Order: sequence, then structure tokens, then C-alpha cells
Amino acid sequence: MGAVPARRRRPAGAAVTTLGIDLGATHVRAGLVDRDGRLSDVTRQVLPPGPAARLDAVRAVLAHYPEPAAVGLAVAGTVRDGVLTWSANLGLSDVDFAAELGRPVAVINDARAAGLAEARFGAGAGAATVLLVTVGTGLGGALVTGGRPHEGTGHAGEVGHLVLDAGGPPCRCGSRGCWEQLAGGVALNRTGAGLGPDGGGTPGAARLAATAAAGQPRAVAALARHAREFARGLDSLCAVLAPHTVVLGGGLVARSGPIREAYLAAARTLRWHTGPVRPARLGDDAGVIGAALAANLS
Repeated sequence: MGAVPARRRRPAGAAVTTLGIDLGATHVRAGLVDRDGRLSDVTRQVLPPGPAARLDAVRAVLAHYPEPAAVGLAVAGTVRDGVLTWSANLGLSDVDFAAELGRPVAVINDARAAGLAEARFGAGAGAATVLLVTVGTGLGGALVTGGRPHEGTGHAGEVGHLVLDAGGPPCRCGSRGCWEQLAGGVALNRTGAGLGPDGGGTPGAARLAATAAAGQPRAVAALARHAREFARGLDSLCAVLAPHTVVLGGGLVARSGPIREAYLAAARTLRWHTGPVRPARLGDDAGVIGAALAANLS
């Protein structure tokens, strides 16, 4: 599988040293990152089906970048001691990427990579402690302190499974009333679908946003309820973690519109956090940049 032509070329005079790879659920994205966080020679490929083919896709990425000084890999899944122990999205488990790829590779969970990048070069730059929360299908997170992401035993950052309502909707993790079931994309999709068919197959969250923007009272009230649940969970995290800066990322707050506005507004009314709450700045680049940063952590 050939690499997609680079979107950006190496800036003149830039000292690019590290290859960052972001292995997501549907695409693998990579680029060379210099010490100032600038990207060059960025490639993006659609992932083929099947675990073995996905590993081959990462090998193809490495072949496109001969002899980088260091390699970092961000991956959607649980990472422990440099090994991907499980990724539901990729269908991979117990993968030692260094052994598979035949060279040293720093492996990091994708949310922690994004948090590391935002803390160093993005919306959290300059803050001693940064909490990143991503709003997508679920809710993810990362805590970066002193320039290093907290990893714990491997599953640190699974903030979406903070239980807020023990009698709430069932979650894929086996619990009920998890935060992401009340405020994540899965909750917004469920609510949007309940607004009735639109005739065009619009995803539920987009339907909720569109009807709320049009002022439909039921949609406006539902979005406000989800935003309150988002703020309730975020306030609980801040009570425990006490970050200096909170950064909100992920697909559902990256795009301007009612969901982004409602969630940002709710996040700025917290009891346990009076510092900045900022939207993420690095977008799709965060995973690649964070992977490269992970490769250079001592």
C-alpha cells in the first residue's frame, strides 16, 4: 500500500528529528516533527481491514521515512510498558511494536499523545498541569503534569467511564450511567435519533445540533441537559485532579456549532476549576506531534 503524497514539505532550515505516527481506528497518519512542534512530510493512509494488514500499514509508513532519529507511535487502545495490550477499534492485542517493527518505538495511547501535544505546543502551553478531555463517540482524557502524561497502570484517561448515575443507560464497559453515556457522542446520537427521522440519514448528534440551532425547544432543552452532565463530570475530575488548564478536544467540539458552544459554556461554570478552559488548537496534528514528543521523553 503506497503512501499518500505529503501535504506539507519540510520547512527550509528546519531540523526535523523525530517521526510521529498516529494509528487511529480508520487511518494511519504520520509526519516528521522538529523540536518546535512543526510538522513536515505528512502522510495519511486509509487502514485496510484485518489486524495483520494494519501492522503492515505501519511498516509501510516506516519505509516512507528512512532512518528517523526516533519513532513514536500513538495508538487507540490500552498501552502498558510500551505494549498495546488491547484495542477494540483496531482488533489488536498484546502487540509489542518494537519487536514487530524491528526497531525501538515509543508507544503511547492516542489521547495521552494528544494531551502531551496540546500541553507542549497547543492550548495548554505554559501550564504546569493540563487536563485534556476529548468529546467524540465516547469521552477520553489525559492528564499532563510537568510535561509528562500520567499513565498509571495503562488505562489512565478512561474518563468516560466515570459513573455519574448508577441507574443510567448501560455502557459497553459493563457499568451503567457512565459519563460518556450521559454526555458523549453516543448520548448525543441517541437523543438526536429520538427527535425523529430526517429523511437523509443524518447522524443523531448532527441532527440534534441542527434542530437546536433552529431553536426547536425539545432539542435546545436536550442539548442543555447533555451540557450540564458534561460539566458535572468535568467538575468531578477537576475536584480530584486540580489542573491549571482544561483543554477540550475531539470531533464534536472541534467544529463550530451548538454542541461546541454549549459544552464550552458549561465547562466555564465549574465549581472546582476557575482557571482557563480552552478548545484544543492542534486538531488532527495532535496525535502525530504527541507521538513524536513521547519518543523524546527521557
